[in-house]
Amino acid sequence: MTRILFAVAESRSFDALLVRDMRRTVNSLLQLNLKRFRVPDKKMTKYSALDVTKQALELLYEFTPSEKNYREAMRTIQVYSEGDEEMLRILRVSFAFIANAVYSAYAGQRQVESIAPELLFCEGLPFDNMELQHAFRYVGVRPPENPSCIKRTIFLDEGFEPYKLLLEEKIKPEEVNVGREEHWARVIETTLSSSPVTALMKANTSHLENHNSILRRLRSGSSATGKLPMLLKSKNIEVTVVERIADINKTFGKSWK
Repeated sequence: MTRILFAVAESRSFDALLVRDMRRTVNSLLQLNLKRFRVPDKKMTKYSALDVTKQALELLYEFTPSEKNYREAMRTIQVYSEGDEEMLRILRVSFAFIANAVYSAYAGQRQVESIAPELLFCEGLPFDNMELQHAFRYVGVRPPENPSCIKRTIFLDEGFEPYKLLLEEKIKPEEVNVGREEHWARVIETTLSSSPVTALMKANTSHLENHNSILRRLRSGSSATGKLPMLLKSKNIEVTVVERIADINKTFGKSWK
């Protein structure tokens, strides 16, 4: 009997690596706070780098993200950088990373709520939830929460040593994927064989694309990813991708100069 495994393909996986990078991004903004930004036409008022980022995020996520809101957010960052190119670069990079992390987190959460799985498979390792909450709240965003329907969450890289080495920055990102999808397939098969419940997987798009896609090969330069659907199909598990979450910067930032 074939089992159905729903999946959300993410541009940036919500895992321990993302939480680590969120913390680093917030720290870089805190360092920028040593020099504060003038508010136009208000000589005595100053904004910190975090204030600027918060304002840009508020503009982007006012009602719903759009190309117009993205342009307004980037213009805001440019105005407050006061012509300092290094400040502008750090603010733009930090904003782009945080904006996409927020977008991915909430888009993925909406899909979890709509499918209401009891079992959730996540790429990566468990992360410190307090660190995640602090990082989001620092930039004025409410941290996402797993819906109450989820009874069990399994992190697919538990027991997979290369991921731990990647987290510790002892190997390169391209090295982590050798044997990784095979490990995931074993974990998923073992779990689903003993848990006949509705299940959802959240993973990077590269793991859920067609392994034979020429375009995918050109983008990734590797054949170590994209085999997961095929590996699971051989175990009578059919992967059904219910949503692909694009990078918000690529979606709305195309026309920004």
